[in-house]
Amino acid sequence: MDARVITWFLGPVVLLAVVVNLARWVGAGRLDAFASRARRRATLGSVVGALLAYAVAQGGVDRVDASSSGEGATAHPAVPALAAVAGIVVAALFERWAPRVPWPGSRREASLGIRRGTESVRLTRHYVAGLVLCAVGLVVGWVTSGPDGRSGLRAWEGVVVTTTSSYPGRAYTLGTLGGLALLAAVTWLALGAVDSRPAFVDDPELDRALRLGARVRVLRWSAAGALVTAAGLCLTIGPSLNDVTQRLRGAVEVAGMPAAPVAPGDWTQNVAFALTALGVVALAVALFSLLWDAPAVPRSRRPKQPAASPVSPVSRVSPGSPVSPEGLRSR
Repeated sequence: MDARVITWFLGPVVLLAVVVNLARWVGAGRLDAFASRARRRATLGSVVGALLAYAVAQGGVDRVDASSSGEGATAHPAVPALAAVAGIVVAALFERWAPRVPWPGSRREASLGIRRGTESVRLTRHYVAGLVLCAVGLVVGWVTSGPDGRSGLRAWEGVVVTTTSSYPGRAYTLGTLGGLALLAAVTWLALGAVDSRPAFVDDPELDRALRLGARVRVLRWSAAGALVTAAGLCLTIGPSLNDVTQRLRGAVEVAGMPAAPVAPGDWTQNVAFALTALGVVALAVALFSLLWDAPAVPRSRRPKQPAASPVSPVSRVSPGSPVSPEGLRSR
């Protein structure tokens, strides 16, 4: 995979996510001690997760024979998914360290109704769309790769042309599927940890905000990881196939062979154009997902304590005890 998808997009965007989270925390309003502690923990988890994901992404880039602009650098297609896994693991760990019950005697128990409205449907759709686009890219890469599985290939009437750079063909399919499977498993476990957290039934508004925020911090990594992986596949396969197609036509013409297919009848090149466009869209949606804002943490509300029942002065007088004149007058 062309590593410029990581170095030009994922790295700067992850650093932007760090700045945005810190800015939101600094500019947020004042809260009580418990809500402030919960918000501080969420911000710290987002920042640590972003920095770790950035380190994983940069560690997966192979800069051998790369130019100063990054051209020629390669990375395994699963690197964005693994970077997202690192971010999800941090989010899950910080969820395990959630603040305790904010006040003595407050109930923190299981509740099904309180979890309604915390599903993060749109982020989930982005995540699923990224996985589907990854599957499309892997299928196209498998079909159009050469015998070595690391280069793209097109042939026409005995003329064979291959790509000159690394190509996400069949040699990378199993590794990429493994990275995506790991991303799906870690996402499922992290969301399970969020759902199994006992609810603050005395303060549903606070519980929904904390629970939905925890789901967002998991799913935005899942969606971004799947979408950037898909974008890396599409933006590597699409331009590579287009380049191979152009060189194939030139080689066929020089060899005096029958003309190779041309647009719009060249379906391989049409697929290359479509994948390139889908890769650009995937990057835009990944940026939108990675910067998805969690709901604001409201002030915690101490549950109302049952009022003490009034006790008349008479009930406090025991038999045989002396009664003062003031007590008789009060009755």
